[in-house]
Amino acid sequence: MTSLQPIAASNSQASPLVDDATMVTELHDAHGAALYDFARHLGLSDEQAADALQEAILRLWRELRRGTFIERPPAWLYRTVYRLAMEQHRWRHRLSQLLPRLAPHRTDYAGPESSDRLTVWAAVDGLPPRQRHVLYLHYVADLTFEQIAGVVGISPSATRTHASRGIAALRERLSIEEDS
Repeated sequence: MTSLQPIAASNSQASPLVDDATMVTELHDAHGAALYDFARHLGLSDEQAADALQEAILRLWRELRRGTFIERPPAWLYRTVYRLAMEQHRWRHRLSQLLPRLAPHRTDYAGPESSDRLTVWAAVDGLPPRQRHVLYLHYVADLTFEQIAGVVGISPSATRTHASRGIAALRERLSIEEDS
């Protein structure tokens, strides 16, 4: 069985654990490097990208062990890596909001908080989820609109529309904030 065919946990009595492990290993061998690169393009560090890849592979194996039918395993893995990366970014954002509250007089973790870049990304955080994801993936992860469409599950033209609307909303919000 190739890694591009639909797979599900084996129902044979011989050794389903070995069959699942073989399928997952084949997928990792065929797509592991590309998945790792994808995680890096999503803004994860080397270590975080490796962790996201391992977690995605583990989740795939768990789903197969449960007997879940997975029609397109490579696409499933890419989506899982994408979701793990977004989860990591949400966690970092929450942490950046929490640390100043826990120790307001410490500045060693603050970084360049007064920079325009952080002001812009704080405004991006206030956008609707699709616009926020498209802008992040395009400007931070440096993905094309076609690549973003595959990640988010919408058409390339829809990704361009979300980016355009998000930028228009940011222009409006940032100009209002500058006037006040």
